[in-house]
Amino acid sequence: MLASRSPLSMAESIFLACSLITSCIQLGGWAVAYALRTEKFYDILGGLNFLAVAAFSAATAAEWEARKVAATVIFCCSRSWLLVFLAWRAHERGGDARFDGVKDKPGLFLVFWIMQGVWVMLVSSPVLLINSSAAASPLAGADMLLLCGFLLGVVCEVAADVQKALWVRAGRRC
Repeated sequence: MLASRSPLSMAESIFLACSLITSCIQLGGWAVAYALRTEKFYDILGGLNFLAVAAFSAATAAEWEARKVAATVIFCCSRSWLLVFLAWRAHERGGDARFDGVKDKPGLFLVFWIMQGVWVMLVSSPVLLINSSAAASPLAGADMLLLCGFLLGVVCEVAADVQKALWVRAGRRC
């Protein structure tokens, strides 16, 4: 007798839906970017992709609790900073040299977009897992410690990006 497959769990459903969202964003972005022979919105779509999967996982969360809200808000702050910073950097530099000689090669150009989608899903996985989990106990000390560490990491990310941008602007002097 054939065993019947159980329906997807909440986490599996959210990961699958977010993978589909990511695939649509990245493949659509690649198609438009290839047609226009530009990488100008590559980083912007990567940042928006992070926010889209976080928003989707938050909107489909079975129950809201402090852990989910805090993790999603900190994640969105981190990825919003990344979006703003990378868009600013690409504008400041007038493009992205990584794409020189690639924009006119559809297969190779597509690899960049696929890898960005893989990166989005890997980095987003913790918040997707948190948002797809069943309701848990109230925030404990360990939760607070981890959320503070997460927030500190975001603050360090912003500080490092600003310091490096200033160093590059000053001519990369030691």
